[in-house]
Amino acid sequence: MELVMIGKKILHYKILEKLGQGGMGVVYLAEDENLERKVAIKFLPQQISANSEERERFKIEAKAAASLNHPNIATIHAIEDFENQLFIVMEYIDGVELKEKIKSGDIDTDEVIKIATQIAEGMASAHKKGIIHRDIKSSNIMITKEAKAKIMDFGLAKIRGGTELTKVGSTVGTIAYMSPEQARGEELDQQSDIWSFGVVLYEMLINRLPFRGDYDQAIVYSILNEEPESVFSVKKDIPDRLEKIVKKLLEKDKANRYQNMNDVIKDFNDVLKNDEQPEKRNELKSIIVLPFENISPDQDADYFGEGLAEELIVNLTRLKEIRVVPRTTAIKYKNTTKEVKVIGKEVEAGYVMTGSVRKFQDNLRISVQLIDAFNNTQLWAETYKGKLADVFDIQENVSKQIVDALKIELTPAQKRVLEKKATINAEAFDLCLRAKGFMYRMTKNDVNIAIELFQKAIEIDPDYASAYAGMGEAYSHLFHSYERGNPKILDLAIETSLKAISMDSSLSEAFASLAQAYLHKDSMEKALEAGKKAIELDPNNFIGFWILGRIYYSNKKDVEAIELFDKVTKLNPEFYTAYSDIRMCYDRLGDKIKLNETVQKSLKFYPEYLTRHPDDARAHVFYAMDLATAKQFDKAKSETAKAIELNPTDILMLYNVACFYSVMDEKQMAIETLKKAITAGYKAYDWMERDVDLDNIRNEPEYIELMKGK
Repeated sequence: MELVMIGKKILHYKILEKLGQGGMGVVYLAEDENLERKVAIKFLPQQISANSEERERFKIEAKAAASLNHPNIATIHAIEDFENQLFIVMEYIDGVELKEKIKSGDIDTDEVIKIATQIAEGMASAHKKGIIHRDIKSSNIMITKEAKAKIMDFGLAKIRGGTELTKVGSTVGTIAYMSPEQARGEELDQQSDIWSFGVVLYEMLINRLPFRGDYDQAIVYSILNEEPESVFSVKKDIPDRLEKIVKKLLEKDKANRYQNMNDVIKDFNDVLKNDEQPEKRNELKSIIVLPFENISPDQDADYFGEGLAEELIVNLTRLKEIRVVPRTTAIKYKNTTKEVKVIGKEVEAGYVMTGSVRKFQDNLRISVQLIDAFNNTQLWAETYKGKLADVFDIQENVSKQIVDALKIELTPAQKRVLEKKATINAEAFDLCLRAKGFMYRMTKNDVNIAIELFQKAIEIDPDYASAYAGMGEAYSHLFHSYERGNPKILDLAIETSLKAISMDSSLSEAFASLAQAYLHKDSMEKALEAGKKAIELDPNNFIGFWILGRIYYSNKKDVEAIELFDKVTKLNPEFYTAYSDIRMCYDRLGDKIKLNETVQKSLKFYPEYLTRHPDDARAHVFYAMDLATAKQFDKAKSETAKAIELNPTDILMLYNVACFYSVMDEKQMAIETLKKAITAGYKAYDWMERDVDLDNIRNEPEYIELMKGK
């Protein structure tokens, strides 16, 4: 066919050579004999040419695209019809595809900005006329020999397939540039083009795509659920302002993305103007305190370094002038090899505190340094030597040094907060840090050890409010994950949390554990009040947000609940209960697309989590439910078997297994297991009535009979 076309004359166009072929047809170089100029001719696919409805739709779109007149958009000269074959006559561009230019080697950052600005200007011109591209990608952009960018195929993307040019199942290259809303099959506007432009910019900067995978659905999953690798982590000379532009272009939520291309152009111009000027700081200082490295002879002393870092986080969180990255995020950087500047970018913190601890018997040596993450310069460093009893003075000094280094003016009340000591007994303090170390491991045995250690700390210092708060948190966790049939544990959680609050009403964790206990007691108003107070005292308290989310879910306010549960997963990505809560919300809302996205995210999370926590039976059964939802039934049954083997008598485990069988539509097994859970002491009837995982057995006579026992 190609040989037949070469040299052929169609109307007044003489075909000279084939230029390329793609989803929108075959392109030839031709001579326009009337105007004596070279043009590019694109013959449309047969499914368009042969379908009258598609032909008319194409002509409408092509005419709109032909109205565009901009130096960075390839001009459409004519729309022709020859022997029932549609073709468009376009400006011939003597140059290379941007994709090929990228592959040929790194493009200088200044050149990237210049090319990107030209593309942005062309897009802005089209968007102003209400025309969107729908298939912005590097292979649809040509770079002339004069270094001018030209966007190809503007406005034609809507033709293919009747509605959208780019669909899942076309080409991997095209899918990689899809916006989240395009991947979900939603109505598109100019912000979809803006996202795709962000992918092209990312690709130009570091010669790779932000969202990758071995097959189409893997790429779609990445687009919908994963954050791309920082361009700075790959190429260190990329200006901060430029990385911020990339990040804003690739915001999954359209509301947080650039709203128009003119704003992008303005920011590009600012990068070029201010490339040598220092970055302006946000008025609100932000800091991440990394776990202190343990350089002690005793490797079991890890708890002390982690605990000291947490104590600093708690103290600094009380100062409203500082945004402190939560412990649950900071702990992920334990033993990291990442550069400080990269860490600062990833968590959006301007300052990073690192440290090391050497503890041998009663002797301490603590080294700390505060680093400006933007400039990668040390602001302050100090080494403290002393006895364990000196740790309180060291903590106070470090907190004050941070405040001074960040040039924060404190009120007298805030100064008192920093000077306040939770205890003056070094042994009680050490026991409390040990207890938290065990509690955060989250196994039933470790939580029980934590409770014993908190109790010993209280025996040494009966006025140690933080130890009471820690014990309340441990009891709440023990009841929530392992001892649902033991109401005495719930009472102990409430008692110890209230005791902590009576001693120190500024302890966010005490209000959070109290809220969790009240939630399990179905005391919703008290849970709501305590949860809000926990968040007020510490905006990073994920339990507070989770409690509020559960209350909203109980009142069928699913949209509001999802927002809160999303916040929980950001503050503590390992609190997997929130993933299950989000899944239930979308299930009840009937939003199958979001439900599938949530399940896919969970299916990626659980294998990694269970590698670190193989004995977490509840995680195994939650994983099984998501596998069942994804119709991976054999694997789901295997995970359920592991869960039962790990914890065969726990009532919450039995209840979760009943939910699993219900999701699997194995109704008899679901009912029998639910009976065992209730017989063993599971009495959360109100929750059972709301739990969508039991919907498959709602109308079964045996289930109805079981529910009469409430």
